[in-house]
Amino acid sequence: MAPARRPAGPARAPVLAVLVVVGLATAACGSSGTSATAPPTTAAPPLVAPPPPVTWSTCPTHADVQCGSVPVPLDYAHPSTGTLQIAVSRIAATGGSDSGGTLVVNPGGPGESGNQILPIEYPLFPAAVRATMDVVSFDPRGTGSSSPLRCGTSLAGVTSAVPVPQRAGQPLPGTPVFGRIPVACTLAAPALTPQVDTVDTARDMDRVRQALGLGAISFYGLSYGTVLGTVYASLFPHRVRAMVLDGAVDLYAPLAAQATEQAPAAERALAHLLAGCGSQGTCPLGTDPARYYARLEASMAAHPLPAPGNGDTAPVTVGDLATASLFAVSVPGFTPLYESALVSASHGDGSALRSLALEFVVDVDGAPLVDAQWAIACNDTTGHPGAVSAGNLARTLADRYPLVGGFAVNYNLGGCIAWPDGRRPVTALHPAGAPPVLVIGNTGDPNTPLVGAKHLAAAYPHASQLTWVGWGHTWLLSGATDACMQADVSRYLTAGDLPAPGTVCR
Repeated sequence: MAPARRPAGPARAPVLAVLVVVGLATAACGSSGTSATAPPTTAAPPLVAPPPPVTWSTCPTHADVQCGSVPVPLDYAHPSTGTLQIAVSRIAATGGSDSGGTLVVNPGGPGESGNQILPIEYPLFPAAVRATMDVVSFDPRGTGSSSPLRCGTSLAGVTSAVPVPQRAGQPLPGTPVFGRIPVACTLAAPALTPQVDTVDTARDMDRVRQALGLGAISFYGLSYGTVLGTVYASLFPHRVRAMVLDGAVDLYAPLAAQATEQAPAAERALAHLLAGCGSQGTCPLGTDPARYYARLEASMAAHPLPAPGNGDTAPVTVGDLATASLFAVSVPGFTPLYESALVSASHGDGSALRSLALEFVVDVDGAPLVDAQWAIACNDTTGHPGAVSAGNLARTLADRYPLVGGFAVNYNLGGCIAWPDGRRPVTALHPAGAPPVLVIGNTGDPNTPLVGAKHLAAAYPHASQLTWVGWGHTWLLSGATDACMQADVSRYLTAGDLPAPGTVCR
């Protein structure tokens, strides 16, 4: 899942507001939690009448953004059972025309509000794209303003879930927390919960296309958005003009394999962050930050820190430390706050660490993400690992990658250990009729490792895999100013020219 990328809580420097656009995504936040064995659908849903054109009005919080909505069936197999309103937003091409068409974007998660992030994310797109293309986003079903799935899950309960059992053969420590989520969601929203998945979100996206009056759209998906884009290209290949998949999820790997791939990527990223601090004469973590981190982790494992208070009664644990650490390496602009939080925690105050951990599980407006995240991730998959097998995997990964590797299990599959198998799993997608697509991977992405981009590009009949040498989650959210990447992405989206396969921007 992609991380929540927002300046939540106290006001933060404007540069951070730009850096924190992403998540997770959601995620997870990097990974979507997708396995592979069969097409996403076995039969086309009943025909549904096209939606009316979008009625646009100025968004209440952003004068240069227009807002609207598109009606979609709650259940495409039984369209008469109810309707959802999908909230959409649009920023017009700065050049005064949309000669380049319309670019639909998804920020990842799964579970992120596309509308809330659009004003923050929009300036990161290359100027040539913004000049010629209208940019449209939407809140996927179950998120943001599109019938959000809220099941009452404790956010601090999730971040403080200890990632690794003490011994092999023990269940994943967060099992009680994760096990309550499907039960609570089924009670809170029995009709909506099973319908919050990527296949129906892709169908919703096509109704957005229809409501915009377009024969085809371009698409930019980040992190989990690469899963949504691939599902859309599989279901509606003739409706795709161009598609950029940035921070590609390895959607052909089962959940456990995704965790195994992500653990060393997160480990390398955290080791890089700590080494970078140590190379500075003023590092608050001293001359050996990795040792500083290891001592803090051991101390917190033995003695969790007191709850922050002000309504937050959960002790601050190594779960918060791991969550905050993955957030920090995903969004490098938070490095100074993260280093400061480690120092405070070493002196017994875990409140700053908890605040950073919570950034991973809330949306731009502070609304909880975890219920929608896990509903999408788990409804998209089958064969969910059980609590003991998940615990054993966490133990194995922690032994191999002692800084933060064990957290990959909580991050990629924790919420699915008690969730029933999805009815429309995202599996073995073959977008045979899709046009040439551009797949982007970062060498230092801690959420969606570069191997995911290589595997996803190989799944398309015509794709170019573009590599960015850099740290952080996705190119757009971590390295948008890179001129080499800007040029390649702009040429593709505006003129359809793909970079040569294997192109690397350093």
